This record gives sequence, C-alpha cells and structure tokens, in this order.
Amino acid sequence: MYLKVIYGIIAIISLILIAGYYIFIKKKNVWFMLLYISVFIVNAGYFALASTGSLNEALMANRISYLGSVLLPLCMLMIIMDVCKCEKKKAVLIVAICVSAVVFLIAASQGYCDWYYEHVILVSINGASRLLKVYGPLHNVYYVYLFTYLIAMVCIILFAYIRKKAIDYKRAIFLTLIVTGNIFVWLIEQLIDMDFEFLSISYIVTEIFLLFMYMVLQDIEKIKRSGGGNVSPDGRIMSLEEIIESNPELSNLTGREKEVLKLILEDVKRKDIADRLSVSENTIKKHTANIFSKLEVASRKELYDKIEYRP
Repeated sequence: MYLKVIYGIIAIISLILIAGYYIFIKKKNVWFMLLYISVFIVNAGYFALASTGSLNEALMANRISYLGSVLLPLCMLMIIMDVCKCEKKKAVLIVAICVSAVVFLIAASQGYCDWYYEHVILVSINGASRLLKVYGPLHNVYYVYLFTYLIAMVCIILFAYIRKKAIDYKRAIFLTLIVTGNIFVWLIEQLIDMDFEFLSISYIVTEIFLLFMYMVLQDIEKIKRSGGGNVSPDGRIMSLEEIIESNPELSNLTGREKEVLKLILEDVKRKDIADRLSVSENTIKKHTANIFSKLEVASRKELYDKIEYRP
C-alpha cells in the first residue's frame, strides 16, 4: 500500500511543478514545459500501474510511462542545446522526433506482440501492482536510444565548453552530472531487482536542477539587456582581457588599439578618448578604423553585435 501512496505523492509533486513553472517563469521555454509534462506523464504512469489490478490496465499504464520516458531525453537534449547556445537545425529536430516516435511505438507494442516483451505477468508487491517481464528481441532498441542521447548531450556540453559558448567548466560538469545521473539510476534498476522505481524521484530532481540553471541564465541575459556589458558564464562582468580571450579575432590588436577598444566598449566618444590618451582626434580615428578593419565591422553597433557586447 505504501508504494502506491508514494507514487501518488510523486505524481502530485510533478503536477505542482508544472503549475509552478507556468506561474513563476515569465519567459517560457517550450522544451522545459514539455520536460515537466513528460515527468508528470512518467510518474502518472507509475501511479496508475501501482494502482491497477488488471494486466491490460497495467500494460496501458506502462505504455503511458514509456511515453514520458521516450520524450524526456529529447526534451533534455533540446534544453542542453539552448543552454549551450547550439543551433537547432530543423532537419535534425524532425529526425529526432521521428526516432522518438518509432522507439515509443516499439515500447508500446507490449501486449500486442512479443517484440518488446516476450512474456509479462502482473504481481502485487507491498500493496502495489508490478509487471514481471521477459524481454523480447527489440527491447535493446530502448537501450540504444537512451545511450545515443546520452552521448549526444555529453558531446554538445564538451563542444560548447571547448568553444566557450556561454558555458564554464563548473556548468559543464553540472550539466554532465545531471545527464548521466538519470542513466546511472536507470542502469542500477536494470541490474538490481528493486520494488520501487527510483527514476520517479530522479526525474523530479533533474527538472529542479535544470530549472535552477535556466533561471540563472535568464538572470545573466537580464543583466546584458540592462546594460551590464559582457557577462561571463558564471555571471561576472568580463574584463577587457577576458573579452579578448573569448573573441580570438581581437588578439591581433596592438597595445594602443586595445586601449582605444577598452574606451569604445565603455561607450566613450572619440573626442573624449583623444583627450584621455593625450593624442589627436585623427589618431583615434585611425586606431578606430584599424580596429574595425581587423574585426570586419563598420560601426560601433556592429562591433558590439559581433562580440555580443552591451555597453
């Protein structure tokens, strides 16, 4: 009986998190919303399975939980691509959705053919119903599906870190742990026969952590829009040296050009730059022209846009 109650509580928490996200997050992200809905679907399926007394109903509940489980990796991949500022090509997204649909149809074949489960029976453990399964020949498709997404997510995180696309090493490690954590819990459940689906809790922890990271990134974007200048992945205002390091095309500037650039980034007028550096305005004009030429821009606005700077 207590397992049924626990699954019910977890399903309610999942529903509350959906409402909380919708109410408190102003800038909505469709993949975050789908992630929250997927977690609720998984946990609702677990609760329905634990509560049923019929094999057919149990198989239907199991299909419901698989629907959420198949959607989760897709949503997490899209969220990580957003966090890492990786372009989501439409063709890749369509292929990913189609693959997810195929994997779900294979998993949903349980009860109709022996592709996914060769044999299944319904038992009661601690007052909760549970399916005992003998896996079929296509059950490994789900394993391949999960590990393919795991590899894709880790590769995107590493690529973003190497290319310094708005992600520092702490965030890279944090994201990697989130991604691999669920897979680790799932593997333990496959290797050890347990009465409780710990993934139900792991999924909730994952969405809370991802939401926290997304809120931090939203705050960083807010700083940028409010005139905070260049912001590092950990939320600090970046120094000129850090800006140059994150934009390799700036590294070939001369010492004087870097001085001029620093003042340009502070939105100081040309005449005032000349006064500060004790040179003529024409000299500053020449240095500015050299800076623009090396960066292949024609104005301060283009310069700010190219290095993603907000003065």
